Amino acid sequence: MKQTPAISIIVLNYNTSDLLGGALESIAATTGNLPVETVVIDNASTDGGFSHLAQKFEHDPRFKFVQNKKNTGLAAVNSMLETTKGKYIMTMDADARLHAHTLQLLAGFLDATPGAGAATANLLNPDGSQQRYFRRLMTPFTGFFSTVLGRAIDKYLLNLRYYKRYHYEGAELVGVTEIEQPSVTCLMLRRGAFGSYIIDPETPFYFTDVGLCKRIYERGYRIYLLPAATATHLKSTSFNKMKNKWRTREYYRSLMVYFRKHYPLHAPMMWLVLWLDRIMRYTLLYTTGREPMR
Repeated sequence: MKQTPAISIIVLNYNTSDLLGGALESIAATTGNLPVETVVIDNASTDGGFSHLAQKFEHDPRFKFVQNKKNTGLAAVNSMLETTKGKYIMTMDADARLHAHTLQLLAGFLDATPGAGAATANLLNPDGSQQRYFRRLMTPFTGFFSTVLGRAIDKYLLNLRYYKRYHYEGAELVGVTEIEQPSVTCLMLRRGAFGSYIIDPETPFYFTDVGLCKRIYERGYRIYLLPAATATHLKSTSFNKMKNKWRTREYYRSLMVYFRKHYPLHAPMMWLVLWLDRIMRYTLLYTTGREPMR
């Protein structure tokens, strides 16, 4: 009798076939006796490598390949909610490489911690150093201090107090630690902790992981980082191929969708704040050739 999978891993691919193979090989090498199903979704890539990978792993029952006829964005992962059977769902990027025992540690932690809606692996750079690829949840207050004006106040009057807090700077991460907003690079989710979808289909591009984590907290769960569960993250996906103007436009558009959904009373004020920030950033960029960090 075929075992019901403990974990359903969903890997989304868009023109990252050169990286995807390494991710799948790391899954195959680290599952051990843990029953796992892996669904690899191709979002209408044009690089031509997806079919070769599907052929390579077609005889491994742990892998299933789905090829979309059109690019449906990050929300493509939602289509797998009803068709996958795992107790837990894990989102994984094509540029992630699982280390030994990571799946077992994440699943074991969720088994033992009913209040945890999700658990994330400790993401490492290729040289083994920690990426600290996580943030606190975005709020209108945090949003203001990410603008040019807010950053200037924070830098020159407050010694970057809010920047450091938002980025968890100075936090000691030697044990299991609550982390409000990890990325979806290697994130294991408890079914039911996030609602009826993983990625909000109405959020354009940015803040999809932020919205996911916000929904988990709104439903009464928490999110944790497990330092012993590790994965290498190359940070080299299709996102890096996008043009800067497109990134800027999508950043502001996505942030406003996030505020309208989760902070509707503050949304009109944040619309004004973000438009002023956009004007100030463009002015600085074209007069000095640079703009402040977010």
